[in-house]
Amino acid sequence: MSKPENSISFILDDRIISLDFNDGGDIRPDTSLLHYLRITGHKSVKEGCGEGDCGACTVVIAKLKDAKLTYQAINSCLVFLPMIHGCQVITTENLSYMQDGKLQLHPVQQALVDHHGSQCGYCTPGIVMSLFALWKNHSHITPSLVKARLAGNLCRCTGYQPIIDAIIGQSGKARHDLLNDSAEKIAEDLDAIHKESGDIHISAKDILYIKPASLKNALILREKHPDAVVISGASDIAVAVNKHKQHIDAYLDISSLNELKSIRSNESHLKLGSCVSIEDMGEAIKDDFPALFEMITVFGSHQIRNLATAGGNIASASPIGDLLPVLMAYECEVVLQDRKGKRTLPLEQFISGYHSTQMREDELITALTLPYADKNVIVRSYKVSKRKDVDISTVSAAFLLSMDKDEVIENVKLFFGGMAVTTVRAGEAEKYLTGKKWTEELAVQASRIIRDEFKPISDARSSDENRKIIAGNLLIRFWEDTAKTS
Repeated sequence: MSKPENSISFILDDRIISLDFNDGGDIRPDTSLLHYLRITGHKSVKEGCGEGDCGACTVVIAKLKDAKLTYQAINSCLVFLPMIHGCQVITTENLSYMQDGKLQLHPVQQALVDHHGSQCGYCTPGIVMSLFALWKNHSHITPSLVKARLAGNLCRCTGYQPIIDAIIGQSGKARHDLLNDSAEKIAEDLDAIHKESGDIHISAKDILYIKPASLKNALILREKHPDAVVISGASDIAVAVNKHKQHIDAYLDISSLNELKSIRSNESHLKLGSCVSIEDMGEAIKDDFPALFEMITVFGSHQIRNLATAGGNIASASPIGDLLPVLMAYECEVVLQDRKGKRTLPLEQFISGYHSTQMREDELITALTLPYADKNVIVRSYKVSKRKDVDISTVSAAFLLSMDKDEVIENVKLFFGGMAVTTVRAGEAEKYLTGKKWTEELAVQASRIIRDEFKPISDARSSDENRKIIAGNLLIRFWEDTAKTS
């Protein structure tokens, strides 16, 4: 059975929903999941910021992976409707049920009631869904894990500590709920949707939205529609569309391409598919690339990391992108592919200017490769922002250092974000440091060179002079950190 071109299917309220974007209604291909849920009566899903910061719109998406359901908390304001094709959408309305005329709350909901974990209540549904995903995925729950998972739910009312206590109290308890009873049927229905699906080709409301089912087809469509905006997680594009009302004529959604979600390694390097989520990327690299892992922990929020992808973050070429400096320090390479073949570029070369790259109009980023660093190579990453979680960098940095047995610097690379229109290296400071013994005095002198080397701008986050001071001080902090380990 072939799927109509303008139709998507997903599960909501335990029912398969089929949406035809040409049925004469107001739903568009770029309608957010948040908007759809609210107009269909799911009023627990709230709009706060509309750009993925506050977490009030958090819902959980269930997907099939290796024939089993996986549960992820996401910001529904950042998700276009075609992105949920073949998924189950879960809101707080789906957690509780009536039994013998009495409302039975989900264990997470009941725990919050018992611990008085709410105040005004506006943010509570989003918090419940973040905790529900945590409850589903972790039997052992620690305070640090809870705080990490709630970083994307910004409310910090007087109910916050009771919220922490409530979910910690669920650690080690049985994980049975209403959704367990329907999980097998949901998995079968999602599998049937995927088996019936080919390429989705939506042309409606002056928007072309294409979602290919294979990399081969994606490359053909990329060549055919070079002006289409390529998305996977859409965590940046959705803000432009939903918050800033930008109109995009054509989308090429590659989020269904399993070929681009693989994680592979050999003796020399780790290879990540470009559609691997930032969250999954963090799990894959945390042992071998600790500086990258540290930066991922302060990248957006858990909800955003579940959506945003490795390839998308690189393709944005943001001058304040958290990951670009540390990926460059680890000598990341970008694999590009068109219908004729592949080519590989160092990430440092791939970024060509302000939000611009060397990717051609008929190419897709298909993978990133990270070579394993030698044991004597030190890499550290730093982020300075007004708050720790869910904030844009004022300055970010990543440093690579290798020394001989006498602590004389053999190789040093100093990458900075927020100091220019692209991620940049402090070339003059690198020259000054190379061949000298790594001491505090040397680091202080090099920090002065860094301050004179860049001409950053002043904006809402910082003045230009403050950025210069921060950049120089980060090198001194790097010396302090490496001195502790040497």
